[in-house]
Amino acid sequence: MKKLISLLLCLLLPIAVGRVTSAETEETVVRVLLSTGNADTVTVKLSGTYAVDGKNVTGGTVTAKIANSKITLSHSSAGTLKTTGTSAALKRVGTSASTTLTFDNAKHGTRTYYGDFVFYNDGGILRVINHVDLKNYLYGVVSGEMSDSSKPDLLKTEAVCAKCFALCEVAARTTKYFDVYDTTSSQLYYGYVATDKNTIAAVDAVWKQTLRYNGKVITTYYSTANGGQAITPRIRWGGTTNDGAYWFGYDPFDLAGSTKNVILTVNGASPKSMDAALYAFLLGKTGAKEIVSVDALTGIYDPDNPNGTARYPSTLAPEKRYDWTLTVKTADGKTKQVSLSCTPDEVKAAAAPSAAGTICFAVHTAEKEWKLVWGVNSGHRAGLSHRGAGQMVKQGYSYVDVLKFYYRGATLYDDVTGKAIESNATFAFTYEDGAAPSPGTTPTPTPKPTPTPSATPTPSVEPVDSQYDVIVTSTSLNLRDGPSTATASIKVLSLGMILAVSGTSGEWLRVYDAASKKTGFVHGDYVSYYERNPEPQWEGVCNADDSNLRSGPSTNFSKYWPLNKGDKVYVYYQSKNWYYVMDRATGQGAFIWKSYITPGSPVPAVMRGDANGTKNVTAADASLILRFAVKLSVIKDEALLAADYTHDGTVDTADAAAILRHVVGLE
Repeated sequence: MKKLISLLLCLLLPIAVGRVTSAETEETVVRVLLSTGNADTVTVKLSGTYAVDGKNVTGGTVTAKIANSKITLSHSSAGTLKTTGTSAALKRVGTSASTTLTFDNAKHGTRTYYGDFVFYNDGGILRVINHVDLKNYLYGVVSGEMSDSSKPDLLKTEAVCAKCFALCEVAARTTKYFDVYDTTSSQLYYGYVATDKNTIAAVDAVWKQTLRYNGKVITTYYSTANGGQAITPRIRWGGTTNDGAYWFGYDPFDLAGSTKNVILTVNGASPKSMDAALYAFLLGKTGAKEIVSVDALTGIYDPDNPNGTARYPSTLAPEKRYDWTLTVKTADGKTKQVSLSCTPDEVKAAAAPSAAGTICFAVHTAEKEWKLVWGVNSGHRAGLSHRGAGQMVKQGYSYVDVLKFYYRGATLYDDVTGKAIESNATFAFTYEDGAAPSPGTTPTPTPKPTPTPSATPTPSVEPVDSQYDVIVTSTSLNLRDGPSTATASIKVLSLGMILAVSGTSGEWLRVYDAASKKTGFVHGDYVSYYERNPEPQWEGVCNADDSNLRSGPSTNFSKYWPLNKGDKVYVYYQSKNWYYVMDRATGQGAFIWKSYITPGSPVPAVMRGDANGTKNVTAADASLILRFAVKLSVIKDEALLAADYTHDGTVDTADAAAILRHVVGLE
């Protein structure tokens, strides 16, 4: 079946693998939402000549003010230029390098910008969008993300990453009035900093180069530091788009970039050479007289799935259990092999109490040698690490080498010639790379009646008689023998685990954990209602800026991206004070605090799977969804509801695969 589906996917997605041409990148305009602090009045200083609806003004200042849902633009000497209820553009006249706009950015202070300013009425809020060509945008991002005193190859690395990220955001933002924020919600953008000569030179050198995977420019995610282990976007956020361009593995360059990381070496052939506190801890665990050798050490991310899953490899940090095999000598002089398990927290308390890092893992570095690592991270950890890239450049690696190290499945291309730019570097370190997680096929859920969250469940003896599911919203939660904290803990449940509810006892829920096949009790304060096959109920509108979408119904879950006032969603169901929604701009399902969403109209009726609106479900619908998943096509409004064939609130490749299985009669 997998081969058949793969063949169909190839036939249905005839996407040309062409190069990004120089002309295309030169003509790319990036629309940057500038930070104004929601001010209702913005004053912009003009250097040179600008035009509003063909009326030129030179020098002075232009003030944009919104009142009674009307924007008024006025010039310090020419008076009122325009009054509008929608938008007004302040367009650059000529190409002089001295023609710039300057204003007091609420996040970044007084900044100077090339390009045009568009003043936009966003539901009564004044927005300022800088329409700027790609090259000048890159100057501003590299100035924001890096110090101009950084080594040239580090600046070049940032320039390529910033460009690829921007191109993908421009292609994706088809239903918004801007492409990127000027903050870390996208990339830091400082406008034009004339004194950053090194930054300008680095951008000039590489701005016509792109990283591509399967012929497509990739979204080049990067963060400040990964704590010693790079992860893929799929591990971080889910989804498989461009996942093959990334890698999952240990990053010694990142570890070398901070003195706050703690690393303990375990020499299996000479145990007494390890940290004395660690040796004493292990000796105490065994009750032996002496440790003769350490024969094996394995770190486990998920004790319930020790072999890992498609999304989460077994060795993913931070690990939650260490399994040891030791040869010891007992008090009576006998030698035997013993096994023991412990948590990183136990090891930390005994041997590394000062460790500040939260990324903890065991690494096999050589024959019978391991390292226990507590790494300090900053950011989402997917893709390139700024700290690691800095160390690589310091050690003599070029920007091409750095990009190859972090985006191992991608290829760097010269956009003018179309030729690949190869790295001949060998990365000389002993840490083993973890295997990249392979995409799994998401099965089509079997339809079932939607449970009512507010209904009081009837107690049930068998787990299979569950009334509804809940999701764990605490970072750790005890599954207990009975409905009381006085009862024993059966196991510790982690954030995001799904449990089947089979009964209640006061504020406690009787639940079944399918992963461990255990039944027990959890307190209702630490779980929320979870619907496996939700149906969209009504349309909603975001009523506040920077309203975070999250992967689960609590602030413990990771952020996706923020919605802004006026953004529209489809609401599927409510879980306590959270809504599960589909973002209509991206087709992504997520949770959002319900106060941020204003209820609207009921959703329209659609034919499930009919993504292209032909009133029939065919392979063409799957092809459209696949193109949407890689940002080559747009699916809007009601069609998004139809495209969500698997009824999980997200339009992705799983929907296309399910439609193909339906079309060929496999389901």
